[in-house]
Amino acid sequence: MYQRYHFGFLIVATIILHVSCASVARRMPAVLADMHDFLTQDDPRDCQRYHYNFERQVPRLYQGNQQDSIFDVIDYIKSECGPTPTVEITRLLLLAEQNRLGDSLIGRSTISNMLLHRSEQEYLLKRWRWVHLYGWDQPVDNTHEDFLEFRSNLAQRVSLRSDISSAGRILGLYYSGQYDSALSLIQTDEQGNSVIRESYDDFVANIKSQYRTRTNVSFSIGSWIPSRELDLLGNHPDIGFQLGGENHKFRYDFGINYRFSPTKDKYLVDSMGQIVATDQFNCWLFGVDAGLKFIDNQSASTDIFVGVGYEVVYSLTEKESPERIVTLGGLGASIGLRQRFFIDRRTGFYLGGIVRYSYVDYSNPRGTELSGQVLTVSLVAGWSLHETLNQFFKELNYKGNWRK
Repeated sequence: MYQRYHFGFLIVATIILHVSCASVARRMPAVLADMHDFLTQDDPRDCQRYHYNFERQVPRLYQGNQQDSIFDVIDYIKSECGPTPTVEITRLLLLAEQNRLGDSLIGRSTISNMLLHRSEQEYLLKRWRWVHLYGWDQPVDNTHEDFLEFRSNLAQRVSLRSDISSAGRILGLYYSGQYDSALSLIQTDEQGNSVIRESYDDFVANIKSQYRTRTNVSFSIGSWIPSRELDLLGNHPDIGFQLGGENHKFRYDFGINYRFSPTKDKYLVDSMGQIVATDQFNCWLFGVDAGLKFIDNQSASTDIFVGVGYEVVYSLTEKESPERIVTLGGLGASIGLRQRFFIDRRTGFYLGGIVRYSYVDYSNPRGTELSGQVLTVSLVAGWSLHETLNQFFKELNYKGNWRK
């Protein structure tokens, strides 16, 4: 009795297994029967094996004009493993070749997937990508390289077709390795109202919104012009450096400025209890600025700012002094106007000017009173940039303004 139940169970299990295999076989083209056999040697859910055999069989199916079979395989892999770039790029190129690439297939992810493909092709080792697709267990052969060559040739043929949609030609150019040509075509007036142009513009706008803050690096040279009580110090050359950040409304910078040259008249300092007259003046300013932009467009930026800093004056006394160096220090506050004109809108290089009105108070006990008002007028050159954002624009071959 037990043996009959056992025998019956084996028969039912065999039938179920046979029906299951037949069902799977119907879902896949007959030409991929060897692929099915290969998959069933191990876990049929192993997607690495699916992709390996996909890349191995698709060029053969294409040569046999069995494009419908390729679409069946793609649908099968997507149902088992989900969409992948390798499968989706192939599907889009085949649809483009058949002039079946509709606007519904172009979406928000199209441009990001194109950039991902470009980055992989330009910066990643193809052999390591082979490992990600198939794992370490697969034999090392030319399957992946042969498939990439097949897909590149397919894309090249698509790009040369004049009777297909513009989106199809763009994808053909792009996936044949003509990245900049494809991205330039997207930005032409001809594509102004196309879905792929809208997808491109939306991607650019999204990237810009994520990287609103830019780094500012600048160098300045000008003149430090004291007035009233400080007039005895005379004018001095001013060399400055600024480093900070900015967004569309505000800017903030840390700055270092250096002023030098002898003073117009000598002033008194206390050197070890002895009052000494000197005309030496070497001044360092360490400060911060915060500015509000009231003009900020593609070609120019104007902001009004306030600043605060600590100034140090190294005053060299006369030789007979008991001490050669006397240090004077004090806080200073300023308000000013900065104007920039962007010469290169890709790198963010600019030229401009800064006018700064300051009040300083150098601590000089027993010496000459050194507090008063100063006007600093400077020419400035620098860069306003965001390296990550600029890299995106470079990969996108973006023809618009990189600043705004």
